[in-house]
Amino acid sequence: MGRLCGTKHLPDFQIDTAAKRAKLPARKNPYWTKIAGGRGGVSLGYRRIEGAPGSWVAKIVVAGKRVEERIGAADDENAAVGDALPYRQAVAAALEWSRWKQSAVAEAKKSAQPNNLTVTQAVEDYAEARVARAPKAGAITRGRLRSYVLDDTAFAGLALAKLRATDIEAWRRRLPKRLAPTTENRILNDLRAALNAACERHRRNLPPFLRDEIRVGTRARPAASNARKQVLPYDDVRRIVDAAFAVDPDGDFGRLVMLAAATGARFCQLAAMRVEHVQAEFGRVLVPTASKGRAARPKPPIAVPLAPDILERLSPAFENRATKDALLERWAYRRTGPFQWTKERRRPWRAAYEIEKLWSAALAHAGAPKRTVMYALRHSSIVRGLRAGLPIRLVAAAHDTSVEMIEAHYSAFIIDATEDLARRAAISFAEAAE
Repeated sequence: MGRLCGTKHLPDFQIDTAAKRAKLPARKNPYWTKIAGGRGGVSLGYRRIEGAPGSWVAKIVVAGKRVEERIGAADDENAAVGDALPYRQAVAAALEWSRWKQSAVAEAKKSAQPNNLTVTQAVEDYAEARVARAPKAGAITRGRLRSYVLDDTAFAGLALAKLRATDIEAWRRRLPKRLAPTTENRILNDLRAALNAACERHRRNLPPFLRDEIRVGTRARPAASNARKQVLPYDDVRRIVDAAFAVDPDGDFGRLVMLAAATGARFCQLAAMRVEHVQAEFGRVLVPTASKGRAARPKPPIAVPLAPDILERLSPAFENRATKDALLERWAYRRTGPFQWTKERRRPWRAAYEIEKLWSAALAHAGAPKRTVMYALRHSSIVRGLRAGLPIRLVAAAHDTSVEMIEAHYSAFIIDATEDLARRAAISFAEAAE
């Protein structure tokens, strides 16, 4: 396989059917085939890494630089239901992506003069840097910025030198009304970071007051804490855990939900757990910390005690298994015919969206409100610790967060807990009953 620029050309690979793709060995580098233009034109690639379903990748050379981007899952036999693209749809998606990319680069070059920098260029530069630093998280950020910032052409085309807080506020009013405050705030955080990065990079050519305009325009929207809304009583938590086992006879989803309730860990932390993280002899598990921030070295896992009955229900996940295996796994399915799927292999949980259908089924089985989110199990675990009188610092450490976050989002429960403790020490002058 040859690169599109500077290397010799080799024949295209046959990737237009699932049968042909199945004959290709799994590897990190995609198998490419040209779909438009000559050298430097649009190419569609197929990548399959061992143990993972295949995916489509688009490639184009723009302004002398090769640009690649994943555009979707391939409709292989082991593809997930509903989100896989056949070859023809992948070709159409790659061509659409190439047109958008060429247009965006042309617009960026047009506005590259120091006095004519636009919101579009600031956002694209920031998204590219985020993807380079963290491909998975960066791709999510890039998609969010494209959907809510760059699609608003009136705002995206504004020159940074003329950008004012009122322009940002006008764009915010045009955002979809269905967005939750927390979602809007995430978008604002991304936009603020992109604009501030452009201010720093082009500081000699932009007005000094621009940072203040950005700060005012991107102020976070007040969001009522979901902690109180989503804190579940013990009986509700127990019913949801039992329902999770009931809706998945294999027990995979039940063990995931049970550990989420028992540890208060995030989905990403649970998915990162290995068999070696279970220390049954000590009655505990070690929960990996989340991949947040830019710490120079990873933090050690957090020891969380578990009750004997929870360890017993968890035992199929760790007994007689290799220590480096993923602790929590699920079945991957292979398509065997129209609307027919067969269990093929075990694989780790990967993305939070994989729980959606099972979570909805568990809520229905437990008779819980439909709007209950799985993150409620984390809220409930934190509040349970506060109500038990545990020090805030210990609750924060056990849940891989900070004291400041606990105080900001769970202040009502802290007041309740400290009042109960203070009440125990309250003095009374009533005469002792004989």
